[in-house]
Amino acid sequence: MNIDSNQVLEYLHQVPTEESSNPPVLFLIHGYGSHEGDLFSFARYLPKTYHIIALRAPIELSEGSYAWYTITFDEDMNKWSNDEEGIQSRDLIQYNVKHHLDRINSTREQVDFLGFSQGAILSWALGLTYPKMIDKIMALSGFFNPKLISDNKDSKAALNCFSSHGIIDPVIPISHTRKGIDLLREHGVSVAYKEYDAPHTISPDNFKDLMEWLQNQDH
Repeated sequence: MNIDSNQVLEYLHQVPTEESSNPPVLFLIHGYGSHEGDLFSFARYLPKTYHIIALRAPIELSEGSYAWYTITFDEDMNKWSNDEEGIQSRDLIQYNVKHHLDRINSTREQVDFLGFSQGAILSWALGLTYPKMIDKIMALSGFFNPKLISDNKDSKAALNCFSSHGIIDPVIPISHTRKGIDLLREHGVSVAYKEYDAPHTISPDNFKDLMEWLQNQDH
C-alpha cells in the first residue's frame, strides 16, 4: 500500500486547562490494530499545560482497528514489517505535526511524542530522523528500528527519552528493545529505560514511572 504522506489524519485533541504563555504539545501515537482513542484515554492524567493530540493511523484493518504499516507472516509464522510503509507513515506524522502546530497557532519549535508498540517504533524513527522537531520521546513496548531512519547531520544527543518494556511481552520480544536501547546510546542518545514484569501493555507501575519522569522534565 502506498501511503499519502500529505494527508490530514483523524485526531482527538485535548486543550490545556492550565494557562501558559506557549503551551507544550504532545502527540499520542497508537499501536498496531488500535485507534486514536486508546492512548487518549490517558489524556486526563497528563500535565494540564499540554495540548494533547492523538492521531489515527492511515491503514484501516477493520472497523475501529488501524495500523501505521502492515505486518505479515510467512508460512513458518515469522513476522515481517513493511518498512517502506513505516517510512511513509513516519513522514505522514511529521506532516501532521506541522499541520496541528499551524492549526493551534503554536510557536513551539519542538513537540513531544508518546507512542505504544508500533507507535513507539515510529516515535523513535521520528526522533532520529527529525531531532530538531522533537524534545521528548516516550516509547512504550516498542523498539528502535534503524531501517526507519533517514540519515541526517542533526544532533540527536539533545533528545529527552523514556522507554519501557514488559519482560514477558509475547508480541515484541524484550530483546528487540534492549538491542535498540544499546544502539541509541551508541548514537549518544540518553534514555531512561525501565523493565516491568508485564506483558504487552502499560502496567500501573509503568504509567506511574512515566508520569514521574515527565513531571521532572522541563516543559
